[in-house]
Amino acid sequence: MNILISGEKGYLANELKNYGIKNRKLNIELVSVRKGAEKVNFLDKDVFIHTSAIVHKKEKDFLLKDFIKINKDLTVQLALKAKKAGVKKFVFISTMAVYGVSEGCIDKNTPLNPNTYYGISKLEAEKALKKLESNNFSISIIRPPMIYGKEAPGNFQPLRRLSKTVPIFPKVENKRSMIYIDNLCDFIFQVIKNNDKGIYHPQDYRQINTSQMVKQIGLANKKKIYLSSLLGRVIRKEICRNNMIKKVFGDLYYSTELSNYRNNTYQKISFKDAITLIEDN
Repeated sequence: MNILISGEKGYLANELKNYGIKNRKLNIELVSVRKGAEKVNFLDKDVFIHTSAIVHKKEKDFLLKDFIKINKDLTVQLALKAKKAGVKKFVFISTMAVYGVSEGCIDKNTPLNPNTYYGISKLEAEKALKKLESNNFSISIIRPPMIYGKEAPGNFQPLRRLSKTVPIFPKVENKRSMIYIDNLCDFIFQVIKNNDKGIYHPQDYRQINTSQMVKQIGLANKKKIYLSSLLGRVIRKEICRNNMIKKVFGDLYYSTELSNYRNNTYQKISFKDAITLIEDN
């Protein structure tokens, strides 16, 4: 099977390539889409995985039309060209942000109501892709939660650094959906192998508690961290008033039912084992 992945410098694209070659013995190439769909060669490719996007962190520097141009319009152009070239499967990496939810549980009844340029443009891309699906061109849309791994971008790295320096951390009983990078890669390749189509919400076997994550990272580095209930109560009072605190300590997770997929065999690596692998130097 020949697979083409957009985002030659991106974290997910490179992890998918490495995982697919090592564990699935697949023929995988990475491609940049910075110069547009017309520069992408789909010849002899069976599957295209589209990971490239403008992400939410850059919203202050761009307008909604800029997000639509890259995250929606370019996606459609790539899909049209891939379909015309005979590609059989298009895998689109979307986002939890299509729900516009900042706290609580997301389940099958949660409405799609994005409130960021990133979420809006990704949802528009999803809608457009569904219209292109046919018997010979299947679409798989994947909405992962926060991805964590050794080189993963985003909020995970600040937590890693903090875990290696602080002796004390707030004890907060929260739940966050996250997925270890190898589990996500395995999930995507299972969807491809099974030629499954539709919308998917993968996550690790258990939702993750921020305080326990910090403690586990500390233990993996032979550092004991005391979890303070007093600090936890202070944090709980601030969650409703501070968005940054809410992002770290609030609840935001997919229901277990929403993430069910073929007996969940993609959830190969536990949270504890994942942290050990990440911190193993």
